Amino acid sequence: MLKEVQEVKVGGRTRRVYVRPFAWNLHAPTHMEWTPDGRLLVVERTTGKVKDVTKGGDMEEAKPFAWGLQGPSSMCPLPDGRILITEFWGGRIRDISVGGPSEKLAIYAEDLSKPYSLALDALGRLLVTEHLGHGVGRISILASGKAVPLVQGVPSVETPGFEGYTPPHAWPDRWEGFVAGCGKWGTDPKVFPDRPYVFAVSIGGLGLIVGVPEDGGHYEALAPEHTFARGLGWTGGMIAHPFDGMLYVTQPLQGEIRAINPRESRNYRFDPPVVSGIPMASCVRFTPDGEKMLVCSPQSGAIWQVEGFSD
Repeated sequence: MLKEVQEVKVGGRTRRVYVRPFAWNLHAPTHMEWTPDGRLLVVERTTGKVKDVTKGGDMEEAKPFAWGLQGPSSMCPLPDGRILITEFWGGRIRDISVGGPSEKLAIYAEDLSKPYSLALDALGRLLVTEHLGHGVGRISILASGKAVPLVQGVPSVETPGFEGYTPPHAWPDRWEGFVAGCGKWGTDPKVFPDRPYVFAVSIGGLGLIVGVPEDGGHYEALAPEHTFARGLGWTGGMIAHPFDGMLYVTQPLQGEIRAINPRESRNYRFDPPVVSGIPMASCVRFTPDGEKMLVCSPQSGAIWQVEGFSD
């Protein structure tokens, strides 16, 4: 049950965390992103729409910013101001910068295999996760509209609880999920000051977060040496706080957000969450001042606002 005021024990003391709805009457909101001009956009996966939720409130009658998309999943703003979005069911990436119906939106890349996460790494390279089926995925670099594999053999495990957000007729297998970055947090030098990582990948069903060096490689070779967080529950979207360098990751099945210190390697099994009770928490972002956390909940059709989560 979601409590508006939660008490979390951290470092021998108790901290009060405050939770309230920020935007509601959304349809399966699974991902959100800030645009370069300060708007907060959210994906409605099941309706194929992207909505502007900057001001919050009741979104039932809100006019969509973009619509007609096939399984919109992850957005990524580029340095030049463009906003890209993956179409998981359509196997492509579109430029939604100007908004409007999908048929009028430019295609950035196509012929991809179930693209989901879209992120910039610390080198400014655009990365996309692709799901190849049979429990295997990969992370590719997008260059001139073409996907060049960077990390092969990434475990892509069926994600329970999302059956209602995927069309059973579209694929012989269910949606398989892992998330690479789910945001541009890899560009922040505070995250990995002493490690050769350019981004990180969260392996949903394994409860691991693995750092990835510039040259990538095969997952089986990377994981033993570069896993810096383990013992987590099923993980979803993640991003670093803009000021403290801590990495915050969602745990959809537990309805929790966990705080990870990427400057150390350890097991987080017994660490308390920073907030709990958010149904199927799938994506986390922060307000520009870093004071408030925003969390997507496709099950409750809302975005929740969290305060008091950090020192």
